[in-house]
Amino acid sequence: MPKANSQLSDEEKQAKKQLKASLKHQRKVQKLETRIQHAISRNDPIVEQSAREELDELLCNNERLQHQMQQEKASNNEQYDESMLLVRDIFHRLLSTFDKKEQSFSKAEQIQRAKDLLHHMTKGTQALTMFQDVTALRGYTRKKFYSRAGLVVESLGKLSPEQSSLSNKKDVIDSCWKNLERINRVCSIGCGPGCDAVGLLAFLKGYVPNHNANSSSMHFILLDYAMEEWKDAVLDDLELILTKSFASTVTCEHCDVTIPLLEKHAHLIEASDIFLTSYLLTETRDKWDVYFIQLVEKAKEGAIFFFAEPLPWQLHRLIRMSAPDSDPSPLQRLRFAWIDSSMNHSELQELDGRAGGPAILLAIKV
Repeated sequence: MPKANSQLSDEEKQAKKQLKASLKHQRKVQKLETRIQHAISRNDPIVEQSAREELDELLCNNERLQHQMQQEKASNNEQYDESMLLVRDIFHRLLSTFDKKEQSFSKAEQIQRAKDLLHHMTKGTQALTMFQDVTALRGYTRKKFYSRAGLVVESLGKLSPEQSSLSNKKDVIDSCWKNLERINRVCSIGCGPGCDAVGLLAFLKGYVPNHNANSSSMHFILLDYAMEEWKDAVLDDLELILTKSFASTVTCEHCDVTIPLLEKHAHLIEASDIFLTSYLLTETRDKWDVYFIQLVEKAKEGAIFFFAEPLPWQLHRLIRMSAPDSDPSPLQRLRFAWIDSSMNHSELQELDGRAGGPAILLAIKV
């Protein structure tokens, strides 16, 4: 049963206030999306354009606010700063390759061409043909790469013993933290431009001094539905950066999480130490069941799973599917811990929103 306001600590009151603001933002987004759909059905382009511009501004302002909050939360953390310096370096090196290749399109034009793709990805209505615009994919990278990589750094930083002491899933978090020192093979599912993989590399360099990434190579397995398109736009350049500067190896493969896991990927899955999945469950809503059941089945014991979604509804569904009283499933071998704004507030974890950021769920296979 939720606590009364008088029983909440100052930190809990602040988290509740931020959650209310987040839910208010979500209602505004839904209202504008409904207005757009009604305008389309009435063939009213003026109202549609006005609503789209208002929605773009709302989403842009919210993204800036989330990024600011993320930076403020880690502002006095030297480990975070060191990690983000590496993210910034890789990001700027990627942008420099874009600037050499995209001389006919400005930065603003790249971002503008990415907006339609982002809109469809948010609604789960994306199609493969939408990824065939190289300029749009580079605009997506300009807009999302740095903040998404930073989200991985900031979220996994919460696993450190100094930050996780109040979590009600301390055993799960401690097990994940211990296993991070041994991570060598990283699998990013729905990898897009590779921001999650870079975020993990930067996190390990900054937060885990004993990790072997500081003395030997890592292997990155990047899987995506539009792999050829992402390779042409971004990943071929990112692979050169990772191989030349970090002695890493990169494997890129086509992957569709709405169909069963391909047998040719089984050996990649079985050897992986951590799986990174961001915004994919929402984009493929309710179509990912079989793939992720097979993924967990083939993953080795001790493997870590990182999920980030704009809202927690698909992650709640994943947890329900793994419940002991549900149908027998490999998912029941997962142990979960929320590492978002609800991390230290169990009464907030069942809610349909998060305060000032996305929902982040961690799991380990036992």
